[in-house]
Amino acid sequence: MLDLMRRKKRLKLVLWLVIIALALTMMIFFIPGMDMGGIATTSSIAEVDGRPIPTSSFVNLYRRTVDRINAGGRNRMDRKTLQSMGLPQQVLEDLVSAELIEILAGRLGVRVTPEEIRRTVETHPNLQNGGKFIGIENYKALLAQNNYSVADFENDMRRMRLLDKVHGIVTSSLDVGERELREEFSRSTLKTQVDFVLLKKEEFRKRVQPTAAGLEAHFNAHSDSYRVGEKRRARYLLVPAAALASDITVTDEDILQEWKQVPHEETAEAAHILLLVEDPAEEAAVRQRALEVLQRIRAGEDFARLAQEYSQDTGSAERGGYLGPFQRGQMVPEFEAAAFSLEPGKVSDLVRTQYGFHIIQVLRRETPTLEANRQELAMLALQKKAQALARRKAEEAATLLRGGKDPDEAARELGAGAEVRETGLFSQEDNPFDFGISQAMRDEVFTLKEAGGVGQAVEHPLGFAVCTLTGIEPARAGRYDEFRDRVRNDYVDARAGELLQAEAQKLAEAARRQGSLRDAARGTGFSVRKSSEFTVAGTADPEIGANSPFNRAAFDLEPGAVGTPQPLVDNLVVFQVLSRSQFDEAAFTEAKPELKQRMLESLRDPYFQEYVARLRAELEKAGKLEIYTEILDRAAMNY
Repeated sequence: MLDLMRRKKRLKLVLWLVIIALALTMMIFFIPGMDMGGIATTSSIAEVDGRPIPTSSFVNLYRRTVDRINAGGRNRMDRKTLQSMGLPQQVLEDLVSAELIEILAGRLGVRVTPEEIRRTVETHPNLQNGGKFIGIENYKALLAQNNYSVADFENDMRRMRLLDKVHGIVTSSLDVGERELREEFSRSTLKTQVDFVLLKKEEFRKRVQPTAAGLEAHFNAHSDSYRVGEKRRARYLLVPAAALASDITVTDEDILQEWKQVPHEETAEAAHILLLVEDPAEEAAVRQRALEVLQRIRAGEDFARLAQEYSQDTGSAERGGYLGPFQRGQMVPEFEAAAFSLEPGKVSDLVRTQYGFHIIQVLRRETPTLEANRQELAMLALQKKAQALARRKAEEAATLLRGGKDPDEAARELGAGAEVRETGLFSQEDNPFDFGISQAMRDEVFTLKEAGGVGQAVEHPLGFAVCTLTGIEPARAGRYDEFRDRVRNDYVDARAGELLQAEAQKLAEAARRQGSLRDAARGTGFSVRKSSEFTVAGTADPEIGANSPFNRAAFDLEPGAVGTPQPLVDNLVVFQVLSRSQFDEAAFTEAKPELKQRMLESLRDPYFQEYVARLRAELEKAGKLEIYTEILDRAAMNY
């Protein structure tokens, strides 16, 4: 549940709404600049309807995005991984989307006044001190200290406000009809109950008794599935970063630079008790239960024991509700606001979030200081310097090897603990860490054209390395003895699936004939269970879970009907509908205004996204949107 509560920052192909927020977040954390390897920052990386996007804009946003992904250096990803994720293209798409918003604003006659920008800056939560704006001089100094101009920052504020206005105008005409409202109300309030039998594939696997002839026949019939891919082996010259550390000096300036690259946000450490609200109709009852737990805490009962007993956040309940430390921006807003307003040792009132009702106990709050983190910062700076030096020496090694130098001789010449190792045979599908190498090394070896080819200097788990391809074993058809265990598992799995399907179908047909699943299951050894009452979006039973296809199938049938067996991961569920609640007209009339507002909110973002996509398609068709891929590739390659 903690993972759910923490705000998701997943990569998406089109972040039309996130671009401004992402840029803002980067600025709020104030990560200093970085050299991008000499890419010209005066050129354009793209052009949208005659509006150039400077390469410098891409460089700045890409740098900050990567630094956030890398967690200030603690979770580093190499260049190839970032490119395989499509990160350069995504960042450019963000910038293109921002220009599309500007174009839409022009067409709609929307603008943002200087007064609006001033108010946005002065009320920005990261520019507050004691609930008040930090002051113009502190504001300017803070930006300057972190290589930001006031003009750049306030232009981002303007774009954020512009996005809000354009979004509001474009989506203002949306409406939800009576039919849609009734369907949504039915979906969230109507309940059904079923009898069901859960047939587990694992049980049917136990019934399968494979023969040698059957296994070989399966292997021969599926020979394409049992091929041995191409394998390669390499020698590599390794420069371990740890061996260089003793010759590196970490200065106060190095420590200060590390300090500047991480957020200095206040940290809270807390525990909580969560009672989930899975059905809106049950909110009042859940709130009452949460109040009863809170009253027991106020009366002096142990918070951790009550969390273990009542909290529905299974990830933290067994630890007495303990969530660990977190910073602002990591929890949902309501939870965060409560946690950072409580003094250590205090317990909150009920806090309602999208998940349900929380009772929060704050254990500790602190704001990090440079001195308190000096040792960790010094170690981080040392690691970075050692890695950078290892890279340079590995690049020297690559030059020596391409010049014909023997790897052992090159290692002796480099010194610095350099050594030569062998990989053994491995394929592109093998886990590189099983061979003591990195993913980057594995991928680099498979880019080399022939034996004797020398790769680029790439990261190794211990530092940097340069690979020399020493052998290639071509792909070939597999032999039965090589795949014996996998063939057996595949055979048993396939036969079990057939038995499972046949048995489920047989049970369902018998239930239809007899008019009762319970009668049909009698004497079969299968156990029939009655579900709880559930909505189409709810959970019929913990073993079934919130399974949308199953729920929809149940709601498609009238009481008494037996459904088609429904898949549940590897298993199948046979069920019979027992009851269905009736549509409550009075409750619908009362809920309609709030329901309509909620449905409109859910429609606005997808509608706006499609609206912006249509503008993009229009410009592409007219030849008014150009992406300069060569400049994009160079900018990303030189990071």
